[in-house]
Amino acid sequence: MNYCSLRCANCGTRPLENPCERAFFRATLTDYGVGRYLFPPFQVMAKKTQSIKSKLPESSNGFRVLGDDVALASASLFSGGGIGDVGIEWGVGVPVLAACELVPSRAELIRRNFPNTRVFEGDIWKLSADYVRYVRERLGGLRPWLLTLSPPCQGMSSNGAGRISSAIRSGKRRLEDERNRLVLPGIDVLEKLKPDWFLVENVRRMENTVIRNERGYPENILQLIGRRLHPLGYTIRSAILDFRRYGVPHHRDRLITIGCRLPSIVQEIQPLDEFFSKDLSDLHPVPSHGGSGLPSPITLREAVGSLPSLDALSKLSDSEDPYHRVPRWNERQYYWMRNTPEGETAFDNHDCVYCKTEGHAPEVVFCRSCQKPLPKPTISKNGVARLVRGFRTSYRRMSWDKPASTLTMNSGVISSDLKGHPDQHRVLSLREILILGTLDHSSWNRTYQFEGVRHGRRQADLNFSPRLVREVVGESIPPLGMHHIIQHLADLDGRLK
Repeated sequence: MNYCSLRCANCGTRPLENPCERAFFRATLTDYGVGRYLFPPFQVMAKKTQSIKSKLPESSNGFRVLGDDVALASASLFSGGGIGDVGIEWGVGVPVLAACELVPSRAELIRRNFPNTRVFEGDIWKLSADYVRYVRERLGGLRPWLLTLSPPCQGMSSNGAGRISSAIRSGKRRLEDERNRLVLPGIDVLEKLKPDWFLVENVRRMENTVIRNERGYPENILQLIGRRLHPLGYTIRSAILDFRRYGVPHHRDRLITIGCRLPSIVQEIQPLDEFFSKDLSDLHPVPSHGGSGLPSPITLREAVGSLPSLDALSKLSDSEDPYHRVPRWNERQYYWMRNTPEGETAFDNHDCVYCKTEGHAPEVVFCRSCQKPLPKPTISKNGVARLVRGFRTSYRRMSWDKPASTLTMNSGVISSDLKGHPDQHRVLSLREILILGTLDHSSWNRTYQFEGVRHGRRQADLNFSPRLVREVVGESIPPLGMHHIIQHLADLDGRLK
C-alpha cells in the first residue's frame, strides 16, 4: 500500500497534513513479497469502480464482447516485466492475453505475475506471425480491444532525415543497430490485428527520432506510424505526459502516442498529418495533480519519508523487509556524500571538513591549509588526484519536498543522475523504488512477485534479484500512469461502462 493513496479516517487529510496524528508509521509485510505499508489512523479511500467486465456479454472463448468483432482483451509487445500491463489488467480490469519479450528474466516475470497470459519469449521479427495467430485463435477471430507497444530506443538518431539520406548516399552512414527498427514489426502486428485502440510509449526524444523504414529510407517514427496506420482508419495523437501530474511520486516524462479507429471517436477527433502536440489531446487523460485547483505532485517525503532508516556502511537492510535494502558504498563515496547537503552535489563541497577552511575553487581537491582531501568525487592516476569527470547531477542528493528524480536502471549507483537519499547516506532502497515506481501501490489487489527469477549475480540470502528489481522498474512506464491512460480510453470508448 503506497502512502500517497491514504487519507485520515477522521479528517480526510493525508498523513503529513493530518492534525490528528503525526506519528503514524507502522509496517506489515507479506513473505518476501512487495508488501504493504499501513499508517494508522489512516485508511485507503477505495475507488468505487465497478469491474468493466461485469455488465458485458461473454463470448464462448471466455472474453467479453464489445461489438460484432471486438473482444475486451489487451496484448502487449516489448512487454518488459509486464509492469505496464499491471495498470491494464490489475488496474482497469482488461485481461492481457499475450505478451512478447526478448529478455528471459523479464519474460519469466510476466509468466509468474500473469499466469493467464501467453508469453512469446524471443525476437519479435521471428515471433510476430505466431503472436498474431495466437491472438486471433484465442479470441475466436475477434479483434482485441487494445494493443500496447514499448519499443526500445537505443541508438536512435534524432538527426534530420535529409542528413541521414545524405550519409546513406555517400556511404558514410554508420552500421545500424537493428533494435532501433523494432517498431517496424510492432506496426506489422498492429496492421494485422487492427485493435480498436493502440498505445505506443517511449522516451520523449522519440518525437524527433529518425529510423530506416521498411523501404530502407530514413523516416521520422511518428510520420511512419501515421503513414501506415491512417489508411486503416485510425486517428492518432501524440503528446508528452509528465507522470508526476498523475499521482506518480517521481519525475518521468514519456511520449505517449494513442490511436483509435472507432468511427465515433474518429469523427470527433479527426486524423491529422502532424499529430504530435506539446499540449495534451482529448485522447490523453486530464492530469490529477499539479495544476490550478489540483493537489500538488506527491513528494518524496509523502511517499517514503516514514520508512526505517538505512545506511550504506552500517545498516544495509531492514530485518523486517527484505526489499528495504541498499548497496554498500566504499569509504570514499561515503565521505563525499556524508558531507553533501540535501538537494546538493558533492562536486560543490568546497569547504574543508577538517580545518574548516572555506571557499576552495571548484577544481581544487585538497585543502589549501591542511592538505586534507576535500569531500569531492575524485580519482587518482599515477599518484595524482583530480575530480571525477561527470555531470553535476551525479553524486547529488534528492530533495524531500519534491517528487523523486527519474527512476532509471541505475538507481542503485550514486554516480548516476540524482540518486542520493535526501539525508541518509545511501541511495534509494528497493522498497522505495517499488513505491515510487507505483508497483507497490494500493490500487492493485495483489502483490507483484520477483521471487525465484534469476538475474545477475545471485545473493545467497535472497530468493530474488535486487538488480532485476531496479532494472525492470527503471525501464518501465509507471503502472499507475498506464492505469490513468487506459481508464481514460475506456471512458472515451463508452462501451465498457
